[in-house]
Amino acid sequence: MRKRAWPYQQIPYQYSIHFLEREGAELHHREFLAEPNVDPREELMRRLLAEIPDDACVVAYNASFEARILKELAEWLPQYRGKIEKIMTNMRDLMAPFRRRDVYHWRMKGSYSQKEVLPARVPELGYEGMEVADGEMARQAYFAMCEADDPSEVDRIREPLLKYCKLDTLGMVRILERLRKYA
Repeated sequence: MRKRAWPYQQIPYQYSIHFLEREGAELHHREFLAEPNVDPREELMRRLLAEIPDDACVVAYNASFEARILKELAEWLPQYRGKIEKIMTNMRDLMAPFRRRDVYHWRMKGSYSQKEVLPARVPELGYEGMEVADGEMARQAYFAMCEADDPSEVDRIREPLLKYCKLDTLGMVRILERLRKYA
């Protein structure tokens, strides 16, 4: 028997992945954004697991948050538990050196949020001026997409959501590249 959703539960509806098949290879991108008004968990999980090889090193910003969402998905979708646990085992937190202040820049304004780290460490990238520029805006945009009756309005809302999530993961790649220069 499957568990149902509960009030205030965070249900994932979108992902973006940038990946290298091997060191020095071309950077690839994959993404998913659920259709409005459906429970996206199983399709999202099935597609995400198809994208991530069992032995992949998965880099997340705020890995504890991502691991919590994955753990909830494993409880809801036990048929995927083994593969989800492999991902969680191989997950590394890109936020850690910033949270510990191992790496700091005054432009981060005392924060280790990716929204502050990215423009401070990778000035050519940032969220300023984007239609969807943070997680709360993404949540509101997805809700608006679910409320829209016109398919063209749904498409109009999809684009900024995809662009925002893609910048999040591309930003992580660029931050990691900058950190590697320090190592």
